Amino acid sequence: MCYFAGHIGLIWFYCWLIYTLFVKKRIFCQMLRNYAQRILDMLLFSNVFIALCAVAQGGMIYLLLALPFNGEVLTILGCSTLALYNFSMILAKPPQPDKSRFRRVRWVFTHERSLWIWTGIAVVVLVVLGLRLHRPSFLLLGFMGAMGVAYNLPVLPIRGKRHWTGLRQITGLKLFYIGLMWAMSNVLLPVAEAYHDGFAIDTGQVAQLFAWVFLFIVAITIPFDIRDIYQDKYYGLKTIPVMVGERKALALSAMLLILHTGWIWLSRYPLPVRLGLSSVSLLCLAVILFPLVKKNEYYYFLLLDGMMAIQFLVMWGVSGS
Repeated sequence: MCYFAGHIGLIWFYCWLIYTLFVKKRIFCQMLRNYAQRILDMLLFSNVFIALCAVAQGGMIYLLLALPFNGEVLTILGCSTLALYNFSMILAKPPQPDKSRFRRVRWVFTHERSLWIWTGIAVVVLVVLGLRLHRPSFLLLGFMGAMGVAYNLPVLPIRGKRHWTGLRQITGLKLFYIGLMWAMSNVLLPVAEAYHDGFAIDTGQVAQLFAWVFLFIVAITIPFDIRDIYQDKYYGLKTIPVMVGERKALALSAMLLILHTGWIWLSRYPLPVRLGLSSVSLLCLAVILFPLVKKNEYYYFLLLDGMMAIQFLVMWGVSGS
């Protein structure tokens, strides 16, 4: 009797072990994947990730100029990016967002109230820290804020019509406007504040970094416009891909990244810096021209936008070596 009871107990133990290892483990792994995807969606679609990328770009500029990090300026960069991107997304609300083919659009307008709260907090922090800047830096910040709002709000009258439009509707302006905004915020604002804090600034070096950021941002923004080409055509938005087509737009993106890489190599920065930054540009070029993953939201908002964070991490590693 004890012999059979022992065998039955052993069989039950094996069944429990198999269930734990294969069934419960699969359920547990699926739960982990679901939670990880929710966290990733929150970071990407709430624009927290792109705000962190803006902080990373500002940090990269401090490293390239051999200046100490200014935590208040970096926080301003993150909060202003978060506020402007959320503001832009909410203003562009489609008629039926829950039926959108884009996962990001469905997520955003499911969590619209939370986005307004986060945007409000970002604006409050932005104003409080902005008032602590030197006057010229504060004026520059205000000017950039006005540029960001004017890009989305109807500030231009349309000839022959009764309604107004935003700057984004100007033919071919979108790409270069975004590049200019990023270059101004991530280069000029940190430099302006550092200058008024008494640090020596090389204007030639600043101009070079401004151009580098502008070229890189425009290059990685082109794939986003290619993705939206049919939607932009429908709404009458004349972006570069709409005007010249997908192939020529991709060629333009590649040319800008090659120019960016070549300029880095011709600069006077130490070899590790040139090697690190040019490697990121070439990696970005490969990701754009030869994508090995599906071009979904994660490709655009994690992989492409994440290149800005990778630039900072590479520079941080180089500067610490």
